[in-house]
Amino acid sequence: MLDERLAGAPGVFDYDPLRLAIDVRGTRRSGYELARRLREEHDVLMELAGENVMVAVYGMGEDAGACSKRLLTALRDVVETASGDERDADAVQFAPPPPWGELVMTPREAFLGPQEVVPARQAVGRVSSESLAAYPPGIPNVLPGERLTAETLDYIEETIAHGGSLRGASDRELRTLRVALEG
Repeated sequence: MLDERLAGAPGVFDYDPLRLAIDVRGTRRSGYELARRLREEHDVLMELAGENVMVAVYGMGEDAGACSKRLLTALRDVVETASGDERDADAVQFAPPPPWGELVMTPREAFLGPQEVVPARQAVGRVSSESLAAYPPGIPNVLPGERLTAETLDYIEETIAHGGSLRGASDRELRTLRVALEG
């Protein structure tokens, strides 16, 4: 359980008591799948869902006991109603993020210099003019000035397909990308 004792640890400024991080690895289901089923079957909404985690949010002044009981009841139901076969089929095995692309120009040159918008698949091998961060976790996969790789675009597309989102991009659905005009 995460609580105020975490505050002050390396990389942790403070603790938010209105958010509950739920590690779902023991369920053999992804957080994306569990969040979808919680929403569809129990009208319980998560603030964030990822491969191994979901985050629930409590409101100021809410009865945390009643909200927690509703969340736990719904979570138990969606986990227990899945057969073993369904769990294996629904379990998402994500590859680790691909390595960063080659830095070809400075981020400033790529972001502020001449550029064009191209279909995402035609951007492979080109230099990105924008930052791309698959969320969660929201750490940039590409910075302006890096050469785009098929592996990186595949990783971001898979994150989006499983319920994640794309931060920093001019096209959040990754249909197009802004790339630098090299020359």
